[in-house]
Amino acid sequence: MESSLHEIFRRYVNDDCTEDEIRILLDFYKHSGEEKLLKELIVKELEGEEPLFEPQDTNARLENVYRNLEQLIAKEEQPKFKFYKLPYLKFAASILVLIAVGGYWMMSNRQQTKSDQHPLTASVLPGSNQAMLTLGNGQAIPLQSTKDGELVSTSGGRIRKKADGQIIYEPASHSNHPEINTVRTPTGGQWQVILPDGTHVWLNASSSISYEVPFNGKERKVQLSGEAYFEVSKNSAQPFKVISSNEEVNVLGTAFNIMAYPDEPTVQTTLVQGLIMVANGKQKVRLSPGDQTNSTADKIEVRHGIDTEEAVSWKDGYFKFNSNLEEIMNRIARWYDIKIIYKHRPGLNETFEGEISRNRSLEDVLHIIEASGRVHFSINGRTVTVE
Repeated sequence: MESSLHEIFRRYVNDDCTEDEIRILLDFYKHSGEEKLLKELIVKELEGEEPLFEPQDTNARLENVYRNLEQLIAKEEQPKFKFYKLPYLKFAASILVLIAVGGYWMMSNRQQTKSDQHPLTASVLPGSNQAMLTLGNGQAIPLQSTKDGELVSTSGGRIRKKADGQIIYEPASHSNHPEINTVRTPTGGQWQVILPDGTHVWLNASSSISYEVPFNGKERKVQLSGEAYFEVSKNSAQPFKVISSNEEVNVLGTAFNIMAYPDEPTVQTTLVQGLIMVANGKQKVRLSPGDQTNSTADKIEVRHGIDTEEAVSWKDGYFKFNSNLEEIMNRIARWYDIKIIYKHRPGLNETFEGEISRNRSLEDVLHIIEASGRVHFSINGRTVTVE
């Protein structure tokens, strides 16, 4: 069967297969989609190959192609980006094929889209690791351009920068003169910090945390603006507290995400594991894993059983969306350091769902969203117009 399959594969690439032979290939890859999509995958996989059918190692190279295609098709079988008109009525939408293997991604008729509609002529690169550490004495240290190793020694202890970019505190056992440190990321930046107690913090773009060095008091208090993911070190004798606009989160040891941007209408807190208490001065709510709150100064709304992966996907290097276009574009704007202009304000009940790597260029990301058929973008410098 193996040589027969090779022969069919050769004829297929040359558009010389019968319908029965095409069905054999579809069945071989267990591919439920249309034949046109299978061919796109095969052609893309072969693009980087040398002449495929002449050398003596043909069979070995075809085997490698088969293995890669099985992985690509397995990924393709899961729809990655959809548009929903209403929450309870899911209309048909263009499904994008986002392929991680080999760094490839494809969309049907992409070249035609670029030439016949309105090409996105600018290429805006994604954000990167960059942040500023400000010490209690006002000294500012640009972390991305500072060499690895010890950064500074203060009354609160020593601060080191690791090879992977994290900063780590080696706090003094006790200090009569604790100081406040602040780590701030710009638009288009992110950073990781290991706080004096060992708590691991990931900072998203346009965010900052301020904290005491060392943690000497009855509690470990952190002030947050923007978005951060916390993995808190347990210490029942010294509870951990995160304060942001409209909200205070109390915890002993757990993992959770807080989004508290000044331009967002609510503070959103998502619990991944452990237990936390969320308060806004009028209410107190205890969360279990999978719970999410949206807090204002007046009330706290709780959702249960949410997709925590969506809330923390930024930390792992990708966007995961299940929200309206304006919320999605806010996230994109912070990461790519761009301005968004709307020709018509999008409807709040029009939901887009999907996931996209944060390492792609802005142009790639917008093309992927455009393929839903519900929105178009144009770029002028660092300004994106939503049409």
